[in-house]
Amino acid sequence: MSARIALEAALTLAAVACGIDDPLTAVDWVVIGVAADCCSLEPAFGTGVAVIHGDQVLVVTTAHTVAGSDEVSLRQPLGLAVPAEVVAFDPDRDVAVIRANEMRYGRPMSEPSTGAAATAVAWSPDVGLESFDTTITHLLRVTLEDIYIEDVVERRAFEFDGAITAGDSGAPIFCETGDVLGIVYARSRERNAGFPSSTPEIRPVLDSVTDSRADTGRCI
Repeated sequence: MSARIALEAALTLAAVACGIDDPLTAVDWVVIGVAADCCSLEPAFGTGVAVIHGDQVLVVTTAHTVAGSDEVSLRQPLGLAVPAEVVAFDPDRDVAVIRANEMRYGRPMSEPSTGAAATAVAWSPDVGLESFDTTITHLLRVTLEDIYIEDVVERRAFEFDGAITAGDSGAPIFCETGDVLGIVYARSRERNAGFPSSTPEIRPVLDSVTDSRADTGRCI
């Protein structure tokens, strides 16, 4: 992901929608790293975003990041690990939901629209938060395989301009008001474009959350 917009620029993103006294004037309250201990000696890393769902604050990421995981933790910008658990896992939508008691703040969700300006924010263990401005180019209904390459599924998604990397899975896309529009699940191998699952795919997975830990399937 481009590093041309550093953390200081990212910190202004949510301020568009929030008052000066609102603690959500910085995306480092809601964009965090996800570390999953599962299939190898090294944890799998991705990005998560805290969203408001009813009276809860829950972290959304990609299912393929946490597939087969025994334990997960959230990594804050300063590198501190926060214990967490996966409470919903959908391999068809490639969406997982994580709960951590320490998460206090989240962002609302909205649906994307073609031509809208947006901002992508991702976390990596080496750099921390990075962001870049982008534009939503297409709304999509994608026919593809699930994360295990076993079943053919349909997914509501969109396309945006910008170079992303394989480690950016789960990176949220924010609209100009700071609402979450979707999370990145794939990138184009032929051009600078990313593909997020849109909020209509995320909401049903949030609705499936229970008080119990979810089965995260098998390793990929």
